[in-house]
Amino acid sequence: MTGVSRRDFVRLGAAGAVGVPLVLDPTRAHAAATTAQDIVDRIRKSVGVEWRPDTADTFKAGDPATVVTGIATTSLATIDVMRRAVQAGANMIITSGPTFYSRADLPTPPAGRGRAAAPPSPDPVFVAKNEFIKTNKLVVWRFSDHWRLRTPNPFTTGLMDALEWTKYRATGDPLTVTVPSITLDRLVEDVNRKLKARGGMRVVGQGRMRVRTIGFLPGSAPIQMTLNLLPQVDALIAGEIREWESSEYARDTVSEGLPRALILLGRTLSEDPGMRACAQWLETIVPDVRCRWMPVGDPYWRPA
Repeated sequence: MTGVSRRDFVRLGAAGAVGVPLVLDPTRAHAAATTAQDIVDRIRKSVGVEWRPDTADTFKAGDPATVVTGIATTSLATIDVMRRAVQAGANMIITSGPTFYSRADLPTPPAGRGRAAAPPSPDPVFVAKNEFIKTNKLVVWRFSDHWRLRTPNPFTTGLMDALEWTKYRATGDPLTVTVPSITLDRLVEDVNRKLKARGGMRVVGQGRMRVRTIGFLPGSAPIQMTLNLLPQVDALIAGEIREWESSEYARDTVSEGLPRALILLGRTLSEDPGMRACAQWLETIVPDVRCRWMPVGDPYWRPA
């Protein structure tokens, strides 16, 4: 691989983003200036759940007083998503996942462990991302904790809708659908095609088993959620799990002769449709600003 200097990396990250942005909706240009903080205030008022004091749903970059020209919702505020947002005239990005690669979501690399650990050196990827945000005057706000607390969970209903299974949703149970009988092999092919998965999907279960009831756990699913839901369905579609927890429980379930399956999409792919639903919802509470979904897609590819 050819080496790239930090200066070149930053230059490449910001390239192509500066210029006259595409106006998303000229008919809204006359609307009163709406800031990023105004939009967050409307979200907090309208989301329908009690706002928690200890939450990841905070500003991650940019000035909350920035006047918003457009909103892009996404499951991850990647540099590619930011670049597309700028090209579309959006300067506020609402993301369900961390922007800076860790739970802390800080704009600098995490420090090493221990009191004697030296401060981390500047990282070219962090530098490029921060420079891109600064150059294009972007605001990034995370919306995950409270969005998923809505009933029914928008990440679940968004995924059902992307798979064209909303009509099969079980009455009184927003976490499951009952589809026409299908083999696990065919089911996985259908999910792979509809979500445009490039290689991140993984499956535990017998390919020829027949599936009718399907449960959903998009995002990050702890073992307790798998223990509660997998025994009630034929197949469970989840985002990410700890491999030594849910996947091994599913494997032992299959080894015991029980017809069950676990389908893992990865967190990003499983949450993407829920942020499309977020853009649609935001249009109802922020009618003066255009909201647009920016899909991230599957980050993986599968070797031949």
